[in-house]
Amino acid sequence: MSDQLAGKHGVGPRFWEQNAPRTVRRANFWVPGPRYSANGQSYQRGPMFVEWEAPPEVTRPYPIVLVHGGAVQGTEWTITPDGRPGWSQRLVDAGYVVLVVDRPTQGRSPFHPDVVGAMGPPFSYEEGRKVFFPAEAAEKQTQWPFDPDGDGPTLDAFIAAYGPLPVDIAGWQEMDADRLADLLDQIGPAIVMTHSASGADGWLVADRRPQLVAAIVTVEPMGPPFATTPNIGTLSFGLTAAPITFDPPLSFAEQVQAADPASLRIPALTDLPVAVVSGETSPQAKAAHETVAFLAMAGAAVDHIHLPNHGVFGNGHGLIYEMNSDAALQPVLDWLIEHTPVASSADAESRHENDPRSGTPQPRRRDSLENSAHGAPADGTTMFVTYAGDADTRFDRDYFVNAHLPLVMEAWSPYGLLGVSALFPDGHQQGVIAVAVCRFRDAAAVSSALAAPRSAEVMADVTNYTDSEPIQSRGVRP
Repeated sequence: MSDQLAGKHGVGPRFWEQNAPRTVRRANFWVPGPRYSANGQSYQRGPMFVEWEAPPEVTRPYPIVLVHGGAVQGTEWTITPDGRPGWSQRLVDAGYVVLVVDRPTQGRSPFHPDVVGAMGPPFSYEEGRKVFFPAEAAEKQTQWPFDPDGDGPTLDAFIAAYGPLPVDIAGWQEMDADRLADLLDQIGPAIVMTHSASGADGWLVADRRPQLVAAIVTVEPMGPPFATTPNIGTLSFGLTAAPITFDPPLSFAEQVQAADPASLRIPALTDLPVAVVSGETSPQAKAAHETVAFLAMAGAAVDHIHLPNHGVFGNGHGLIYEMNSDAALQPVLDWLIEHTPVASSADAESRHENDPRSGTPQPRRRDSLENSAHGAPADGTTMFVTYAGDADTRFDRDYFVNAHLPLVMEAWSPYGLLGVSALFPDGHQQGVIAVAVCRFRDAAAVSSALAAPRSAEVMADVTNYTDSEPIQSRGVRP
């Protein structure tokens, strides 16, 4: 019948005929917002639409909540611009229950400025090109499924999903986190996966429901810490624009910005498995190093999944829907399997005693895993290497990140170095121009690495990027 119709009307195969049939369970529901009263009328502020899908047999222990980026909607997870299955379908096929949200005021979640506040500017084609396929990355960015310089219908369809964001970034981050927390109250422990501007939502919902977040995967998160993103806003609290809980407590953004970065512990992130995913050509790839370092100092058990290190090349900020999106997902799937194993009945029973919600199993933190990605025990040690100076102090960031840190990793990984990241807190901590965060298996591994023959080579390399003398300090996981 389809061939007869195609011949009669002169059209090719329809898109639904080009996709393989799937057997799944799916439905949708709403997470309501609070009531809002004005002029004698009652309204609802910022509800959140949720669409879920599950395979016939669920084989993975935690559902995954997919939180889309800024100004777009949940459809960015479901389908690629060239019509292939998106990450949501692939995750379902991998055995996960998947919940795709439209963040409050975005997509199918309605908004009105009289209720949620003023909206920002509309999303332009020029903004889309700047974010997803900037001219400076054109030669290396090879995975877009259409010509980014063209003006065809595929580009039109891509831009069609985008709209304005609320002006108040802290306000919409809090609204997102509140609805996500309500969602976790309904479904129990889950993995939270964010993209771009929703990166802050993951940290904030963990702050609200630390016992219900099993792990966080953040793809190309907005950053680096304390950065300002045009048309969106400033991460005044480091990872977030909205307040988040620090220990010792810091109530104001100015206090956070003036603090020693190594002191900015976030209790909700302590030993929480976190993966930061970055593409080869994206401007956010450099920012990811600083975000990873900040998360490590905050206490998270963080890994940086930089796609070129996994044989996946040519990706930009939209890696979740570029032509090699399946290949980009594979290291994430591998990481999830390693960091969210099936909990035993004994684990569930012991965690139940500390659960404020009766009957809710608690996620396993990385410190309780018998087989973590690197075999790191709970007494893992982090060494912070701080470089002091001012605006006139010589410090070559590119050399530091692209030459020195790989040398450090090569020299010390045989002795128990698990990962190294960089943080550049310019303008936020007086006198500190850079911090290297070196995560070791344990305290003995630090001593072994420092006494290793190649440590002299590591130290001699310092003068290639700075005149500042490195200062070492250590922190042990509580």
